[in-house]
Amino acid sequence: MDRELLREIGIVILVVLILFSAAVVLFFAEGGEIYGFNHDPKNPPENQLVRGNIVFIPTDKEIIPIYDDKKIISVDLWQLPPKDILETLITSPMAYIPPITSHLITLFVSSLGLAFLVLYRRKDKQLENERPEQILAYLSKNPGHSLQQITDALAINRSTARHYLRSMEKSNMLSATRYRGHTHYFAGGSGISETERLMYIIRSQEKARQVIRIIREHPGITKQELAGKLRINPSSCNWYLRRFRDDGVIMIIFDGVHNHYRLTSEAEAAYKTILTDQAETEDPDTTVS
Repeated sequence: MDRELLREIGIVILVVLILFSAAVVLFFAEGGEIYGFNHDPKNPPENQLVRGNIVFIPTDKEIIPIYDDKKIISVDLWQLPPKDILETLITSPMAYIPPITSHLITLFVSSLGLAFLVLYRRKDKQLENERPEQILAYLSKNPGHSLQQITDALAINRSTARHYLRSMEKSNMLSATRYRGHTHYFAGGSGISETERLMYIIRSQEKARQVIRIIREHPGITKQELAGKLRINPSSCNWYLRRFRDDGVIMIIFDGVHNHYRLTSEAEAAYKTILTDQAETEDPDTTVS
């Protein structure tokens, strides 16, 4: 075990010992007097309390209260019928726990809570060191992914992921690009051109990736042909085609009858670079055409 863990365990043990010492004091002492030494039932104390003409004298005799001319006799819990015992324990369990026992329970629960907090803090600290590495490893394989994609893949909540991403961006561990209302992240990313970033972002979205792939594989394709290969209505292609045209990744060639679509030279070069980088990551001997 490392020194930090030993130190934290030592702190927990020390606090538990302190709480145990306090429990021992509470167990034997109450009001500054230790029962069994200061109290003698055969010799009651001489202290008297005078209130006007009334003198209160301490006594060890049992006092039986009377209510409506009926004596109220207290009985032990075990003397009740089994049904009443069970009902009492369910409805009023704390009524039959002696005060000193409740103190001991409180101290014991407090020590367990402290131990939990220390160990949870250690686990949380370990996650703080592991999360950035996990995020970087994920973005290295999936450049341009959004916050939602990162949280889904790594099974962390959005606020936690956003905290780490902001911290990592400030320390230049990653870079971010804003695209159509969403932020997309890159591991490092300083050497990636804007067109490459855009192509990475497009490729991170399944339907957009399919559209770009088909246009690249079939230069000069028409909207009707693209819709047929995607198996969607031609009007549904308009959104993607307008989007990619505005982004500057596709160009339109009009032959007098139909519009034909193909990637721009910058988008083609970026696409090929991305495929080459991914092929080298997966298999160094793979070549991309």
